[in-house]
Amino acid sequence: MQNVQIKNKVEILRYTLVFLAFAVSTSLYALTATEVMNKAASYAKAAKGIVGVFGVTTSGGSFTGSLKASGNKFVFATPVSTSWYNGKHMWSYNTSSKETTVVTPTANEISESNPLEYLRTYSANYSVTFSKNRVAGKYVVTLIPKSKKNQVRSVEITLNSKSFKPEKFVVIPRAGTAATVRIKSLDYSKSISASEFEYPKVKYPRVQIIDLR
Repeated sequence: MQNVQIKNKVEILRYTLVFLAFAVSTSLYALTATEVMNKAASYAKAAKGIVGVFGVTTSGGSFTGSLKASGNKFVFATPVSTSWYNGKHMWSYNTSSKETTVVTPTANEISESNPLEYLRTYSANYSVTFSKNRVAGKYVVTLIPKSKKNQVRSVEITLNSKSFKPEKFVVIPRAGTAATVRIKSLDYSKSISASEFEYPKVKYPRVQIIDLR
């Protein structure tokens, strides 16, 4: 009799845990994928200034970098290059060639240099669905380009379910290898001077500038 009671209690506990897991999952995905991205985008756009540290992994290796952004302006620094975008033109300094290239960037080029742009501009360029890859306590969405001319095949974004800040980007291009960007820290409350988004010519007095504008 005692064994039967113990067995019944175990069964009750098991079904309770299953129910709770289902309830949490259902509650987490009560929002649609579009609503999730809208929230993530609104928080990013409303940020006073964004400062972050990230890690990037590709087939060629891994490295760590930093990001500062305000509105559509940013400076994105890695061990191999640094890019400054003032909202109109982008300067990219290559540490190996000691050259700086200046361009009027396309939307793809901006997103390649600053993955947070996927949040800001997704509604115009991408459709969004929930990813098949779910993570406990996170929203995982997949962006699919609306245009076949887009050089990106898809972007998977993992978002914190409370702050709606991005924690990981997996960017799969139409050609080439995928890149995974893991956000190590991200602060939306920093004050950043507009001068930080301009190319610091004084810092690189002897660098050759290739102007492609």
